[in-house]
Amino acid sequence: MRWLDAAAVLHGQSFRNVVLIKLQLPDATWIAGRREWQRRGRCVIRGASGIRIVSPAADVDRPAGPVQGHGVATVWDVSQTEGTSLTLPRLEADENCGPADIFAALERVAGDAGYEVERGALTAEGDSGHADHRRRRVVVHDDLDMADAAFSLAHELSHLWMHKRSRDSGCHGLTRLEADSAAYTLLARFGCLPIAPSPALITSATAVIGRKPPSRLVETLGGRVVASASRLISATAEYLPTSAGTGRDLTGRSFGVSEPTAIGFEMESARPEPGL
Repeated sequence: MRWLDAAAVLHGQSFRNVVLIKLQLPDATWIAGRREWQRRGRCVIRGASGIRIVSPAADVDRPAGPVQGHGVATVWDVSQTEGTSLTLPRLEADENCGPADIFAALERVAGDAGYEVERGALTAEGDSGHADHRRRRVVVHDDLDMADAAFSLAHELSHLWMHKRSRDSGCHGLTRLEADSAAYTLLARFGCLPIAPSPALITSATAVIGRKPPSRLVETLGGRVVASASRLISATAEYLPTSAGTGRDLTGRSFGVSEPTAIGFEMESARPEPGL
């Protein structure tokens, strides 16, 4: 759960780099290399310890690294810099963006994929959402409040994105864990999580991968989740109200902002199948 929360904050970073960043600087929110901070009118504070991450070979300090074509690069968090005032990304809920806005944005993302979203009753007990691929529609249970409905719709869209070849195998086991994790990351990013997903995710993860899963399984799962969640976050942000982008600059004032991009240091350890 700590890693999913970190992935929500560090949007655009790979699974491996999210882990590396949070191990070295747990409170990091926005990282970049020295030249990128200078381009934004800021400089690294003298004596600030750099954060070492995996990066494409063109951007590295040392070419030798754990992944072919990649090496080790040094970056710094925005809190380790000073200079021109910048607007930080919006990372928490406010009155300008709520579950209804997230749900409406996700409806448009589904529409872009050729799916219509409906609220209605579901016959299967315990189902909160269902994707009907033949009719190209997603049904979200009409008994759910908006936060749970947004989570359910994000879950179904995550299935479309990640599990194109297993649409008829049902939502259980690892596929359910992946879709729940991607949906959680998206809603955590916009501060609109319902209460239930956290304990449900912990129980699901323990049942599916155990308490001490193999590192390779963790890396593959993490890579798929962070890559899909990142794409879904970006697609959803396109349709959120402009006021929902309110962020806080380094002087504490509020401004409408667009999402900051990942700055030159991204590597996905496992790309999802292109379901959408």
